[in-house]
Amino acid sequence: MSTQTPPNSASCQPNSAGLPSQSSQPNASRLMNTSDVRKLVASDAFKGIYVVNNLLKKTDKNGRPYWEMTVSDQQGILNAKIWSDAGWWDRSTPELEGKPDMLSEAGIKALKGKTVGITGKVADFRGQLQYNFNAITLLNQDKYSPTQYIAHSEIPLPVLIQRLESAIDVCRPEVRDFLRYVFSGERGRAFRDAPAAVSNHHAYAHGLLEHTLAVADAARAMALTYVDVHPSLDVDVVAAGALLHDLGKIESYSMSPIPEITLPGAVLDHIAIGYAMFARLTEESNLGRELRLQIGHIILSHHGQKEFGSPVLPATLEALIVSAADELDFRLFCWKDAVKDLSPGQSISAFHFAAQRRFWRAAPELEEKQDANRKEP
Repeated sequence: MSTQTPPNSASCQPNSAGLPSQSSQPNASRLMNTSDVRKLVASDAFKGIYVVNNLLKKTDKNGRPYWEMTVSDQQGILNAKIWSDAGWWDRSTPELEGKPDMLSEAGIKALKGKTVGITGKVADFRGQLQYNFNAITLLNQDKYSPTQYIAHSEIPLPVLIQRLESAIDVCRPEVRDFLRYVFSGERGRAFRDAPAAVSNHHAYAHGLLEHTLAVADAARAMALTYVDVHPSLDVDVVAAGALLHDLGKIESYSMSPIPEITLPGAVLDHIAIGYAMFARLTEESNLGRELRLQIGHIILSHHGQKEFGSPVLPATLEALIVSAADELDFRLFCWKDAVKDLSPGQSISAFHFAAQRRFWRAAPELEEKQDANRKEP
């Protein structure tokens, strides 16, 4: 074991709970989730238990090494800096819980996907809040399993599965049977568990299913609204295209246990992967040629613009509707993500880079009152 003593070791030494002690600091008496931390102001201290999403070693302008770390829990994501005087501790085994060791460089590099205890402080850097981690403790992964802390859909999985089955059942037999085949077996389980992204939207377990159902519900509602004006509009094709538009994400992303992009996802993208999967499945199930073209076109065009990754633009009523529903669900998720950490009385969010705008929560006091009324029995 290493006998090295880190800088500021008196304030960084892990306590019996596995977290570094800073008892003289505000908020040090309780663990904080990422949402709590994002509500803090400059100079506030915090501690918590999170899962490491990403870790990258860099060098500052003076040539000194530092780390950028992204951690997450069920409340969201936190990006932080780790400077050269931070303490890195190992309490990953029962033997080390009583007497922690310094974490080696190899151990630091292997933290991705593992549960860690963090002590940190909020700083002000050029007018922006910055989160600094002062001590990082690798915890016992059996006792603090990452699956306890990773984010997942707020909608219970049985509810999502029932909604999927209902969305399939209302389609005409040829479409319904094909969809049942697509969502069967291991493929269906992979779709159920996958995230919709690594970041930006629905980047958590069951996120792909949650997003897909939101798009399918919105698209079907839009189709039923316009079918009287456009009698040729095929509502079942809209439903099938919406349910399958992100099919390729089951091979583009994985949960290990955090959302990660796969090699095929990085070099081929989910649209190309999804269309290839769809084409293969249509051959296996003998789906009619016209339906293959219509649904395949939705899969290829659902991002709406070529610069957003679609090789073709939406050219049918059904494709236009699915693309619009997909974009709407993404924007609405961004709005919710941006305003969720606003303090009472705040109405404008920080700049949301994925959506390229600030969001406005109109009349927050009224929204909070409505939320409270909805929770009353």
